[in-house]
Amino acid sequence: MEVRVNTKKEILKSFVGWLPLALVAIVFYGMIFVGLIMWLLTNFVGIEQDLARQIGLPIGGVLLILCLFLYFKWLTKSLSSYRLAVEGENLLVKGIDGWRTLDKEVPINTIQKIYIGANANSLEMLSSGHGAINDQVASRLTFFPSAGKSFKLDFAAKAFDNESLYKFLVSIKSKGVETNVSV
Repeated sequence: MEVRVNTKKEILKSFVGWLPLALVAIVFYGMIFVGLIMWLLTNFVGIEQDLARQIGLPIGGVLLILCLFLYFKWLTKSLSSYRLAVEGENLLVKGIDGWRTLDKEVPINTIQKIYIGANANSLEMLSSGHGAINDQVASRLTFFPSAGKSFKLDFAAKAFDNESLYKFLVSIKSKGVETNVSV
């Protein structure tokens, strides 16, 4: 059984709740890019501040748009390459775990439990009132092996089709793996 991955368009739509945070970030990073370009132009090129502002605004705007485009392209490419499947007696897990790429094949009988939307780290607990943080924690899929350290797939609920993911968790429950999904 393999969990169906969302299309890139569906993945982008799943981040609509992050729009207020994104708008604030765009303004913040836009100001940083423009300020940095103005500083470089006045200190290293020797251009007057008014002219540096006239040049810095469009260059900073273009740089911001380029960075946003590259980020969204990376995000959709990364999340659309996720994989979660059962092949024989093995569980295949591929995706992003924090800052690392995760690509594991583990025997199902070594997995004690799989939880979705659990295990916030201490920084996330401090920020628990923020909608984007709550959304990030809620979309995380955490795997707890019988022995060893747990591992997770960040944004699993955004990368995978929710119905397919639910069916997978119900199916894996029948193989003796505990889940926090009720049947």
